[in-house]
Amino acid sequence: MSGKRVENSVLTVSEIAEKAGVSRNKVWSFIRRNGIKAEEKEGNSFKFDSKIVLEIKEKQGKKQDKDSNKVNGVVSDTVLEILQKQLEIKDKQIQKQQETIDYFKNENLTLRLESSKQRKLLEDRESKLRAVSENDLERNKHWWQFWR
Repeated sequence: MSGKRVENSVLTVSEIAEKAGVSRNKVWSFIRRNGIKAEEKEGNSFKFDSKIVLEIKEKQGKKQDKDSNKVNGVVSDTVLEILQKQLEIKDKQIQKQQETIDYFKNENLTLRLESSKQRKLLEDRESKLRAVSENDLERNKHWWQFWR
């Protein structure tokens, strides 16, 4: 309905909101802020000049233009620079964390190998001790222990 012209008539707040593409609260705020008087009143229903629709649309258009200028203008360049700096910092942090992870992986692997070597040495030692103790038991038997 943005291309259509609003005819010169009276509309309710709901109709104005629908035609302008805004909420009823925005319409009421606009009416109060600009001190617009109702053209007609039927019970609790107020009717206002349909020109309000054009005024609200115009105001919304200016507000959108202003917002889009902020996004597309200087603010956007500044935000972009800040975000690029933050990305560089994050990249450095990620690189440091990856180096730390790699270091601890290597340390973990080294410790596992050391542990495996220690376990193997202990197993070898225990098997040698068992072999020696069995030999000692055979040699230290008394003559009466061999008949069993």
